Amino acid sequence: MLDAVLAARGGAPLSSDPVEFAHRYKKREDIEAAAFVAASFAFGAVPQIRSFLERLFAVLSPSPHGVLTASRPVPASRTATLRHRFISPEGVHRFLLAIRSAYRDHGTLERLYLSGMRAGDARGNMARFLSSFREGWGEALSRERNFLFPDPSLGSACKRHHLFLRWMVRSADGVDLGAWRSVSPSGLIVPVDTHMARLAGCIGLTRRTSADWRTAEEITAAFRTVCPDDPVRYDYALTRIGIMGDCTARRPGFCSACPLDPICERRRTATSGK
Repeated sequence: MLDAVLAARGGAPLSSDPVEFAHRYKKREDIEAAAFVAASFAFGAVPQIRSFLERLFAVLSPSPHGVLTASRPVPASRTATLRHRFISPEGVHRFLLAIRSAYRDHGTLERLYLSGMRAGDARGNMARFLSSFREGWGEALSRERNFLFPDPSLGSACKRHHLFLRWMVRSADGVDLGAWRSVSPSGLIVPVDTHMARLAGCIGLTRRTSADWRTAEEITAAFRTVCPDDPVRYDYALTRIGIMGDCTARRPGFCSACPLDPICERRRTATSGK
Protein backbone atom coordinates (compact mmCIF):
# COMPACT_ATOMS: atom_id res chain seq x y z
CA MET A 1 0.00 0.00 0.00
CA LEU A 2 2.81 2.44 0.87
CA ASP A 3 4.38 1.78 -2.52
CA ALA A 4 1.08 2.77 -4.11
CA VAL A 5 1.19 6.04 -2.14
CA LEU A 6 4.78 6.57 -3.32
CA ALA A 7 3.70 6.04 -6.92
CA ALA A 8 0.72 8.38 -6.51
CA ARG A 9 2.38 11.24 -4.62
CA GLY A 10 6.14 10.76 -4.91
CA GLY A 11 6.24 12.88 -8.04
CA ALA A 12 4.45 15.87 -6.51
CA PRO A 13 5.91 19.22 -7.65
CA LEU A 14 8.99 20.41 -5.76
CA SER A 15 7.31 23.81 -5.48
CA SER A 16 5.38 22.32 -2.56
CA ASP A 17 8.61 21.73 -0.63
CA PRO A 18 11.56 23.97 0.33
CA VAL A 19 13.97 21.35 -1.05
CA GLU A 20 13.31 23.10 -4.37
CA PHE A 21 15.73 25.85 -3.34
CA ALA A 22 18.59 23.39 -2.90
CA HIS A 23 17.87 21.97 -6.36
CA ARG A 24 18.79 25.35 -7.85
CA TYR A 25 22.49 24.70 -7.22
CA LYS A 26 24.98 22.31 -8.81
CA LYS A 27 28.00 22.31 -6.50
CA ARG A 28 27.85 20.00 -3.48
CA GLU A 29 28.89 22.73 -1.07
CA ASP A 30 26.13 25.05 -2.30
CA ILE A 31 23.57 22.24 -2.21
CA GLU A 32 24.47 21.48 1.41
CA ALA A 33 24.36 25.12 2.50
CA ALA A 34 21.14 25.86 0.62
CA ALA A 35 19.47 22.73 1.98
CA PHE A 36 20.30 23.61 5.58
CA VAL A 37 19.01 27.15 5.18
CA ALA A 38 15.82 26.02 3.43
CA ALA A 39 15.06 23.23 5.90
CA SER A 40 15.66 25.49 8.89
CA PHE A 41 12.87 27.84 7.83
CA ALA A 42 10.43 25.15 6.72
CA PHE A 43 7.67 26.18 9.11
CA GLY A 44 4.45 28.00 8.38
CA ALA A 45 2.32 28.01 5.24
CA VAL A 46 4.02 27.03 1.98
CA PRO A 47 3.54 30.47 0.28
CA GLN A 48 4.93 32.20 3.37
CA ILE A 49 7.98 29.91 3.46
CA ARG A 50 8.67 30.38 -0.24
CA SER A 51 8.34 34.16 -0.04
CA PHE A 52 10.80 34.39 2.83
CA LEU A 53 13.30 31.98 1.28
CA GLU A 54 13.26 33.81 -2.05
CA ARG A 55 14.31 36.98 -0.22
CA LEU A 56 16.88 35.19 1.92
CA PHE A 57 18.48 33.42 -1.04
CA ALA A 58 18.70 36.75 -2.84
CA VAL A 59 21.09 37.75 -0.04
CA LEU A 60 23.01 34.46 -0.41
CA SER A 61 23.26 34.69 -4.20
CA PRO A 62 24.99 33.48 -6.29
CA SER A 63 26.68 30.91 -4.01
CA PRO A 64 25.20 30.25 -0.53
CA HIS A 65 28.36 28.46 0.57
CA GLY A 66 30.57 31.20 -0.81
CA VAL A 67 28.62 33.96 0.93
CA LEU A 68 28.47 32.09 4.24
CA THR A 69 32.20 31.31 4.27
CA ALA A 70 33.52 34.62 2.87
CA SER A 71 36.27 36.42 4.77
CA ARG A 72 33.68 38.90 5.98
CA PRO A 73 30.27 37.79 7.32
CA VAL A 74 27.01 38.94 5.83
CA PRO A 75 26.41 42.42 7.29
CA ALA A 76 23.34 42.91 9.46
CA SER A 77 22.11 45.55 7.03
CA ARG A 78 21.54 42.84 4.40
CA THR A 79 19.04 41.03 6.64
CA ALA A 80 17.40 44.10 8.19
CA THR A 81 14.08 43.49 6.40
CA LEU A 82 14.08 39.69 6.63
CA ARG A 83 11.54 38.31 9.08
CA HIS A 84 9.84 34.90 9.06
CA ARG A 85 6.92 34.61 11.44
CA PHE A 86 8.43 35.12 14.93
CA ILE A 87 12.06 35.02 13.74
CA SER A 88 13.30 38.59 13.72
CA PRO A 89 15.80 40.17 11.30
CA GLU A 90 18.41 39.98 14.07
CA GLY A 91 17.56 36.30 14.50
CA VAL A 92 18.05 35.70 10.77
CA HIS A 93 21.43 37.41 10.97
CA ARG A 94 22.51 35.37 14.00
CA PHE A 95 21.35 32.23 12.22
CA LEU A 96 23.67 33.00 9.29
CA LEU A 97 26.55 33.73 11.67
CA ALA A 98 25.97 30.38 13.43
CA ILE A 99 26.23 28.54 10.12
CA ARG A 100 29.34 30.54 9.25
CA SER A 101 30.91 29.48 12.56
CA ALA A 102 30.11 25.82 11.85
CA TYR A 103 31.71 26.02 8.42
CA ARG A 104 34.81 27.77 9.75
CA ASP A 105 35.27 25.14 12.46
CA HIS A 106 34.49 22.00 10.44
CA GLY A 107 34.71 22.79 6.72
CA THR A 108 31.39 21.12 5.88
CA LEU A 109 28.19 20.39 7.77
CA GLU A 110 28.70 16.72 6.95
CA ARG A 111 31.99 16.73 8.86
CA LEU A 112 30.29 18.51 11.75
CA TYR A 113 27.60 15.82 11.89
CA LEU A 114 30.12 13.00 11.61
CA SER A 115 32.23 14.46 14.42
CA GLY A 116 29.42 13.79 16.86
CA MET A 117 27.92 10.68 15.30
CA ARG A 118 27.63 7.51 17.40
CA ALA A 119 26.12 4.30 16.02
CA GLY A 120 22.58 3.68 17.24
CA ASP A 121 22.24 7.06 18.97
CA ALA A 122 20.05 9.13 16.66
CA ARG A 123 18.89 11.47 19.42
CA GLY A 124 22.41 12.07 20.69
CA ASN A 125 23.70 12.58 17.17
CA MET A 126 21.12 15.26 16.51
CA ALA A 127 21.72 16.88 19.91
CA ARG A 128 25.45 17.13 19.31
CA PHE A 129 24.94 18.48 15.78
CA LEU A 130 22.55 21.24 16.80
CA SER A 131 24.44 22.22 19.94
CA SER A 132 27.27 23.46 17.73
CA PHE A 133 24.93 25.96 16.06
CA ARG A 134 23.55 27.14 19.39
CA GLU A 135 27.10 27.82 20.54
CA GLY A 136 27.81 29.77 17.35
CA TRP A 137 24.64 31.82 17.89
CA GLY A 138 25.42 32.96 21.45
CA GLU A 139 23.07 33.85 24.30
CA ALA A 140 20.99 36.63 22.74
CA LEU A 141 17.46 35.93 21.43
CA SER A 142 17.45 32.54 23.12
CA ARG A 143 13.82 31.80 22.19
CA GLU A 144 14.56 32.23 18.48
CA ARG A 145 17.85 30.33 18.83
CA ASN A 146 16.21 27.38 20.57
CA PHE A 147 13.46 27.21 17.97
CA LEU A 148 15.83 27.26 15.01
CA PHE A 149 18.25 24.86 16.74
CA PRO A 150 16.10 22.77 19.13
CA ASP A 151 17.37 20.29 21.71
CA PRO A 152 16.02 16.76 21.15
CA SER A 153 16.87 15.84 24.74
CA LEU A 154 13.96 18.10 25.70
CA GLY A 155 11.59 16.13 23.46
CA SER A 156 11.67 18.12 20.21
CA ALA A 157 11.09 16.00 17.12
CA CYS A 158 13.64 18.21 15.28
CA LYS A 159 11.47 17.83 12.18
CA ARG A 160 13.28 20.42 10.07
CA HIS A 161 16.69 18.97 10.80
CA HIS A 162 15.59 15.41 10.10
CA LEU A 163 14.24 16.83 6.86
CA PHE A 164 17.68 18.26 6.11
CA LEU A 165 19.31 14.88 6.85
CA ARG A 166 16.83 13.11 4.58
CA TRP A 167 17.66 15.47 1.73
CA MET A 168 21.40 15.04 2.24
CA VAL A 169 21.63 11.31 2.97
CA ARG A 170 19.13 9.60 0.70
CA SER A 171 20.29 8.94 -2.86
CA ALA A 172 19.26 11.56 -5.39
CA ASP A 173 15.80 10.61 -6.64
CA GLY A 174 14.43 13.87 -8.01
CA VAL A 175 13.50 15.06 -4.51
CA ASP A 176 16.29 14.09 -2.13
CA LEU A 177 19.78 15.18 -3.05
CA GLY A 178 22.27 12.50 -2.02
CA ALA A 179 24.99 15.07 -1.29
CA TRP A 180 26.39 13.26 1.77
CA ARG A 181 28.30 10.01 1.23
CA SER A 182 29.23 8.96 4.78
CA VAL A 183 25.86 8.51 6.53
CA SER A 184 23.55 5.54 5.96
CA PRO A 185 19.84 6.17 5.27
CA SER A 186 19.04 3.19 7.51
CA GLY A 187 19.67 5.35 10.58
CA LEU A 188 17.47 8.26 9.57
CA ILE A 189 14.44 9.35 11.60
CA VAL A 190 11.19 10.41 9.95
CA PRO A 191 10.66 14.19 9.99
CA VAL A 192 7.47 14.48 12.04
CA ASP A 193 5.25 17.55 11.83
CA THR A 194 1.50 17.85 12.28
CA HIS A 195 0.86 16.38 8.81
CA MET A 196 2.98 13.27 9.35
CA ALA A 197 1.71 12.78 12.91
CA ARG A 198 -1.91 12.93 11.74
CA LEU A 199 -1.41 10.70 8.70
CA ALA A 200 0.62 8.16 10.65
CA GLY A 201 -2.21 8.01 13.17
CA CYS A 202 -4.73 7.54 10.36
CA ILE A 203 -2.98 4.40 9.11
CA GLY A 204 -2.09 2.98 12.51
CA LEU A 205 1.66 3.68 12.62
CA THR A 206 1.33 5.41 15.99
CA ARG A 207 -1.23 5.96 18.73
CA ARG A 208 0.53 9.06 19.98
CA THR A 209 -0.98 12.45 19.23
CA SER A 210 1.95 14.80 19.86
CA ALA A 211 4.54 15.55 17.17
CA ASP A 212 7.54 14.93 19.44
CA TRP A 213 10.71 12.83 19.39
CA ARG A 214 9.03 9.70 20.77
CA THR A 215 6.37 9.88 18.07
CA ALA A 216 9.09 10.27 15.42
CA GLU A 217 10.85 7.16 16.75
CA GLU A 218 7.61 5.18 16.84
CA ILE A 219 6.67 6.07 13.27
CA THR A 220 10.21 5.35 12.08
CA ALA A 221 10.16 1.94 13.79
CA ALA A 222 6.95 1.12 11.92
CA PHE A 223 8.49 2.13 8.60
CA ARG A 224 11.58 0.04 9.37
CA THR A 225 9.45 -3.10 9.43
CA VAL A 226 8.63 -2.36 5.78
CA CYS A 227 11.91 -0.85 4.59
CA PRO A 228 14.72 -1.32 7.13
CA ASP A 229 17.43 0.07 4.86
CA ASP A 230 15.51 3.26 4.06
CA PRO A 231 12.80 3.97 6.65
CA VAL A 232 12.13 7.55 5.48
CA ARG A 233 11.53 6.49 1.89
CA TYR A 234 7.82 7.34 2.04
CA ASP A 235 8.09 10.66 3.87
CA TYR A 236 7.82 13.02 0.90
CA ALA A 237 4.90 11.17 -0.70
CA LEU A 238 2.93 10.88 2.54
CA THR A 239 3.37 14.48 3.62
CA ARG A 240 2.19 15.74 0.21
CA ILE A 241 -1.22 14.30 1.10
CA GLY A 242 -1.44 16.66 4.07
CA ILE A 243 0.43 19.66 2.68
CA MET A 244 -1.54 19.72 -0.57
CA GLY A 245 -4.87 19.35 1.27
CA ASP A 246 -5.72 15.87 0.01
CA CYS A 247 -6.32 14.41 3.47
CA THR A 248 -9.99 14.89 4.35
CA ALA A 249 -10.01 12.68 7.45
CA ARG A 250 -11.91 15.40 9.28
CA ARG A 251 -14.66 15.30 6.63
CA PRO A 252 -15.54 11.59 6.28
CA GLY A 253 -17.16 10.72 3.01
CA PHE A 254 -14.78 12.74 0.84
CA CYS A 255 -11.79 10.41 1.00
CA SER A 256 -12.13 8.34 -2.16
CA ALA A 257 -9.41 10.27 -3.99
CA CYS A 258 -6.88 9.78 -1.19
CA PRO A 259 -4.45 6.89 -1.77
CA LEU A 260 -4.57 6.13 1.97
CA ASP A 261 -8.33 5.57 1.92
CA PRO A 262 -8.17 1.74 1.88
CA ILE A 263 -6.05 1.63 5.06
CA CYS A 264 -7.24 4.74 6.89
CA GLU A 265 -8.39 3.61 10.35
CA ARG A 266 -9.78 7.02 11.30
CA ARG A 267 -11.97 7.18 8.24
CA ARG A 268 -13.39 3.72 8.95
CA THR A 269 -14.03 4.63 12.59
CA ALA A 270 -15.70 7.93 11.66
CA THR A 271 -17.96 6.43 9.00
CA SER A 272 -18.94 3.48 11.22
CA GLY A 273 -20.01 5.85 13.98
CA LYS A 274 -17.84 4.15 16.59
